[in-house]
Amino acid sequence: MDFAKFYKCAAALIALIAVAAGVALFPMLPEQVPVHWNAAGEIDSYGPAWTGAFLLPAVMLLVLGLFFLIPRIAVFRKNLQEFKKQYWLFGAVLQLFFLAFFTATLAPLAGIRFNMSSFMLPAVGMLFVLIGLLMPSFKRNFFIGIRTPWTLANEKVWEKTHKAGGKAFILAGIALFFSAFLPVQYFVSVLLGIAVLVVAFALAYSYRLYSKEGKPQL
Repeated sequence: MDFAKFYKCAAALIALIAVAAGVALFPMLPEQVPVHWNAAGEIDSYGPAWTGAFLLPAVMLLVLGLFFLIPRIAVFRKNLQEFKKQYWLFGAVLQLFFLAFFTATLAPLAGIRFNMSSFMLPAVGMLFVLIGLLMPSFKRNFFIGIRTPWTLANEKVWEKTHKAGGKAFILAGIALFFSAFLPVQYFVSVLLGIAVLVVAFALAYSYRLYSKEGKPQL
């Protein structure tokens, strides 16, 4: 079975489902729909109905288009071919994440009440875990992965950084998942704090490896 093709079709199908749902729901939406949630996960801003129906589906189509375009314009095109299965699996899961968020934004209009932050933290956590699992398979490229000046300059630095970075992402994802049980006032701080730690680790670790490895491998 060609898993790369399967995941590619899945990514496209998920985006089309969101578009179809937006078109079907648009006539039924009120004039104002939720468009923003505060740090406590509560609705604090409303916008016109078209934003609720079409904004996220449009983002999904844009991301999907980028996933189709990147292999055609990539500098390390051969490298992308070597992990195209994981590339499109990541694309499909990213679209699924957007679809879940799209559903969550419209749920209050159906009378379903919940805290958006309590939904988003576990969702982002699971996304981090998946990225962490896929990360060791990513080959050097300019679009996906830990793209620091040092990983892009040296193949060995890229590989070692992505092995360690994958573990860091998995740990960060688990932490984000369980952070949903904290009081809501800590949600944003936890999310930003974990993101900063992961970025700082990637920068420091790749620089340290590059300092040891020496010359670039282009």
